[in-house]
Parts: sequence; structure tokens; C-alpha cells
Amino acid sequence: MPKRQTEWSRAYNEKAYDRLAIIVPKGAKELVKQQAERNGESINGMVNRSLLREMGFEKWPDSLGDDPPAEAQP
Repeated sequence: MPKRQTEWSRAYNEKAYDRLAIIVPKGAKELVKQQAERNGESINGMVNRSLLREMGFEKWPDSLGDDPPAEAQP
């Protein structure tokens, strides 16, 4: 990928997405990867799907403000 494209992609991703880092026990990453592959998805896709299900959403809300949507609050 040309350097400009990489820079543009990085800038867009920083503007459009939040990053989450999770820590799992040594060796668990491979188990997670294998499960994601069995599901036909990436680790990121599996984590997003799991978060959405846990929060009671089918997809991420179009507008995300500082406060979570009412249906996501305990």
C-alpha cells in the first residue's frame, strides 16, 4: 500500500473508531482465534458480535454520544 494511502487510512481509523485492548491468559489468544475461524470471522468480528449480544444490540447505534443508549444502561 502506498505511504499516502496508509497515512490516510490511519487518520481515518483514528477519527472513526475507538480501540479496545483486552488481556487474556497466555495461550488463550490461540483458542479465541480458532473459535473465530470456526465461526468464519475475525477475532475483531467475534468480539464485536459478542459485545453487541451482551449489550442487547443487533448493530451499533448510528449515533454514539457520551452517554450510552438507554437500552444499554443497567
